Amino acid sequence: MRTPATPEAVPSLPGQRASSARPPAAAGRLRRAGAWHAALVAVPTAALFVLGYRRRWICDDGLIYLRPVRQILAGNGPVFNVGERAESSTGTLWQWLLALTTWVTGEDPAFLAVGLGLGLSTAGFAFALLATCRLHRGAGLLLPAGVFVLLAVPPFWSYMTSGLESGLGAFWTGLSWWLLTRTRRGQRARETYSAAFVFGLGPLVRPDLAVVTACFLAAQWWVLRPSRRGTAAMLASAGAVPLAYEVFRAGYYGILVPLPAIAKEASASDWGRGAGYVQETLGPYWLWPALPVLGVLAALLVRRTRREQRDRAPGRASLAVLLAPFAAGLLLAGYVVRVGGDYMHARMILPALLLLLLPVLVVPATRFAGVASALLVVWLCAAVSPLRAPFDVRSTPGSFNVRSSDVEGLGDHNPVRTATWVANWPALPEGRAMLARAERAPAPTLLYFDAGRRLHATPARADSPYQVVIVGRHLGVTGAAAPLDAYVNDAWGLASPIGAHLALERWSWPGHEKFLRNYWVFAQWAAEHPPQRDLLRAGAPRDAVEAARAALGCGELAELRESVRAPLTAERFWRNLTGAAERTRFRFARWPAAAQQALCDRPAGGRSGLTR
Repeated sequence: MRTPATPEAVPSLPGQRASSARPPAAAGRLRRAGAWHAALVAVPTAALFVLGYRRRWICDDGLIYLRPVRQILAGNGPVFNVGERAESSTGTLWQWLLALTTWVTGEDPAFLAVGLGLGLSTAGFAFALLATCRLHRGAGLLLPAGVFVLLAVPPFWSYMTSGLESGLGAFWTGLSWWLLTRTRRGQRARETYSAAFVFGLGPLVRPDLAVVTACFLAAQWWVLRPSRRGTAAMLASAGAVPLAYEVFRAGYYGILVPLPAIAKEASASDWGRGAGYVQETLGPYWLWPALPVLGVLAALLVRRTRREQRDRAPGRASLAVLLAPFAAGLLLAGYVVRVGGDYMHARMILPALLLLLLPVLVVPATRFAGVASALLVVWLCAAVSPLRAPFDVRSTPGSFNVRSSDVEGLGDHNPVRTATWVANWPALPEGRAMLARAERAPAPTLLYFDAGRRLHATPARADSPYQVVIVGRHLGVTGAAAPLDAYVNDAWGLASPIGAHLALERWSWPGHEKFLRNYWVFAQWAAEHPPQRDLLRAGAPRDAVEAARAALGCGELAELRESVRAPLTAERFWRNLTGAAERTRFRFARWPAAAQQALCDRPAGGRSGLTR
């Protein structure tokens, strides 16, 4: 009697070959199943590529990455402004990948960001589908399920490009899932450590992906059950690059996290606004009917895997693998809710949603799975039909559809180049003209906005190291338009060490609540005695400017400025490194008089005006 085939011999994955020992009828069924499973990977991947290509674009936040890329290639280091060490890029790996590809090709980095994002996210979705097929390889025929959500929700298509690190994040998630499903006892050490290395890159893709790194490493450990020495080797493989970069970050920038994490208060809590942000993502795309169906499918998969665990030892490993993305997705979603979401519609919740979908992208064919898949097909048709009204940029109080807003402002459905933004952004024509005049001016010039968002010029301080200082309300496009030797003073703190450390006051869009008012800008860059006319236009009373100037020279605020502007000697690197934790926690009052009192007027030996 022939020995029954093990699950490993079932060619459920594309490219697997049927055993020649099988009867012709069985081999034919396996070939048909293999072709079907190949289609489950190829067809959705191709569809997602087309959908992402049709919505290709780069947003203003994506342009923020490009100025540091240009600074790196110009030899000025990974900074936003020459002479000031500020890490404005949230995605470290994305910044350096763009710098490398721009250096190799000489192409516009905006165009490269769009192309790389589309290619990487497409590959990430393909890896994810392949991995889920592999996870269920012993179950016979598979049916599509969670993949319908990727095909129904337009933000998934939009953030395949956008110029942000989202495409790299989708690729890393899909690749990590693929590597995790390949983990098995007895595999070669090189495979184990290579997978751990990839898992460990999560915080460098985006800091909040550290929770995914932790969950995937835990699942890998559970599957392999290595010795203490093996565990140490796995952790060393995962942590070597992130820890090395963290030492560099602390010594070079003087803080422990990218500057946007401080500006957006990534450790703050606003559960109510975060819950509203999730609702604003799930509601417009009719996700509520689909999620319970997928939840039941996930519960059935867990029950089936637990039953296999009781029957045979390998089931224990598959349960750990199955649960890892569920745990990571729930933790990541909880974090997004806790911090209050984001001003960009749906963007921050998409990585968590993708993780929760991974184990159920496709599911084993059962009677219930067949009904569920059919219901999801009906839901998909309804969700992409004219029955569902398009998301309106004015329809939610907590976020807005950035792509719709940018496309409308630029008059271009697919803005993919820097020149498109610089030539067509409505706020730029006046700014470009004033920039040109300021560059030709005999003395340094500060360009600032009044309350009506009109740009004005005032003399900058005589010892300014920059010929032009310009306030950037739209940081990405301002940084693209301004020359590299000009100073772009970010109004929202993403690239401003001073603005990022303002104390948080809830009053505006998530991530846009630390607006650096003009009295701080004038205190840093304006002439010692600015004309009264300019102070009135700027809404900056002279006494507020004087108080801000005094606060900038006192206590932790003065040391903060020194940490990013002093020459980077070995001593400065060490002082930055050892003070990074305290510097990361430091906050100061928004109002100059309060900041001056806390920082300059404290008793000798007392604590500074540190706000946590």
